[in-house]
Amino acid sequence: MHAQTIYLACIICGIALLLSSIIFSAADDFFDFAAFDLFSLDLGDFDLDILPISMKSLCLAATVFGSVSMLMLGKPPTIRHVTAGVCAYLGAVLVQNITGFLKNHQSEADTLESICSRSYVVNISIPEQGYGSVASEQQDRSVLTMTARSFDGSAITAGTKVDIVNVTDHVAIVVPVIRQGG
Repeated sequence: MHAQTIYLACIICGIALLLSSIIFSAADDFFDFAAFDLFSLDLGDFDLDILPISMKSLCLAATVFGSVSMLMLGKPPTIRHVTAGVCAYLGAVLVQNITGFLKNHQSEADTLESICSRSYVVNISIPEQGYGSVASEQQDRSVLTMTARSFDGSAITAGTKVDIVNVTDHVAIVVPVIRQGG
């Protein structure tokens, strides 16, 4: 078997598996299921995965290994394989860390109830009969920002704490929080 055949098989298998994860949602669940965080460094808000073991990162690594090896066919096998291996590893680390970062920083608000249950503050003033913006306080490393208007059409200044009473056409309908006690 020629080296070119092996490199081409790496490229084709890597691309085919990655495309199947995009085309078939069931395969995407498999790709997410087969992710492991064995060796990672905790850097505050970011975890750096040193040993990327997920189907997506392994598919990318196979594709990069095959591609770099094909590009370096004129070089000695040792140099070709070491260079291709380093490139494949770096690509896999990059994919694993970017997808992990994005998953850890996606919004936790997935239902209307979870959206309305947060505490909000007006971050762009809502003019009378107009629209502004509200932002939730940080919850599970997630901040939610929405276009907003007041329930009764009155103006609400920036910095005012509000409650969302409804969401209509992707616009939060808000009322100022009434402070109790004196």
